[in-house]
Amino acid sequence: MNAATTSSPAVTQSPATIGPVDLASERAELGPALDEAVLRVMRSGQFVLGPEVERFEQAFAAYQGCAHGIGLASGTDALALALPALGVQPGDHVVTSPFTFFASAGSIAWMGCVPRFADVEEQTGLIDVRAVESALDAQTTCVLPVHLYGQLADVRALRALCDRKKLVLLEDGAQAHGARRDGVRCGELGDAAGFSFYPTKNLGGAGDGGITLTQREDVARQLRKLRDHGSSIKYVHDVVGTNSRLAALQAAVLTIKLPRLDAWNARRRVNAARYDAAFAGDERLRPLRTAPGAEHTYHQYTLRVLGKRTRDEVVAGLRERGVIAGIHYPKPVHVQAAAAGWGYREGEFPVAERLAREVICLPVHPFLSEAALERVIAAVRACV
Repeated sequence: MNAATTSSPAVTQSPATIGPVDLASERAELGPALDEAVLRVMRSGQFVLGPEVERFEQAFAAYQGCAHGIGLASGTDALALALPALGVQPGDHVVTSPFTFFASAGSIAWMGCVPRFADVEEQTGLIDVRAVESALDAQTTCVLPVHLYGQLADVRALRALCDRKKLVLLEDGAQAHGARRDGVRCGELGDAAGFSFYPTKNLGGAGDGGITLTQREDVARQLRKLRDHGSSIKYVHDVVGTNSRLAALQAAVLTIKLPRLDAWNARRRVNAARYDAAFAGDERLRPLRTAPGAEHTYHQYTLRVLGKRTRDEVVAGLRERGVIAGIHYPKPVHVQAAAAGWGYREGEFPVAERLAREVICLPVHPFLSEAALERVIAAVRACV
């Protein structure tokens, strides 16, 4: 890996605030190519599907090692529409993580299925394969692991479990663009994988967007129908679908960004290593661990706050010093008001609940200068 792909560029940060993303610096690095891509779409008049979307679908699927990509309107749709495309029926149970953004479980419920939860590993925040197996019941037809913060859950073990139990495996890759574990990327082993291109993702668009990847032709064919009102021929509708098509403008923007993703992920790893070194040996802070065999892409750099000051006090102190730390996620899914009818109560997933009280996410994006990193480190030390 050469220096050009691992060192942070000399980008000026705002003297006032260091935040979780720097979209202005990203755009500056992309240069005129980004503007030209947008203008190309505007001049073409082809705004829905078309060659821009097909080009990106093929490029991203190939990048992730998958045969098919189906561009959709959001990452939520990428998960939700994959369920019926995979044959998961209303009323079926789908096992997922309680420690993630609500969309993972929300997609399950939206499709009329029942979210069932399995606790996560304390060291990584990733879904625990043993807990997944314990959560299976006679109505379970699908496992939906979340590849949290930029690293993959143990997808080989999950694939083996699903094969043994005759379940489908739907991966949530919304935070794992380009991540690997044991030599595979998200989507390579699953029956399908959903990704988000929300602007703050490692690969983000100029608005909402998503894609479902799959190795299976039958699943790809069904997804293309479901995203377009159940139709593969105009005015001929084979199934009830919806309107969820990746915009050509988003596809054009993502096509320009995709060749830079590996370099941006490498810079994130450099920044994360800087934090690891700075906080090593500080008993008040414990970074979440990179799993064995994982190539982390650090969508988030996540620390557990274990000192006398609470996590919320630390976050407030950082904000006073001009550093915006995220909390991903402050309330587990199973105790959200929207989950009240799913039959869970507080205390059932103690690891997820503990992490939700302790974690903070520091700025780790690829455009942080050395001065910005030093300022974040100093602020954290002062606040804990």
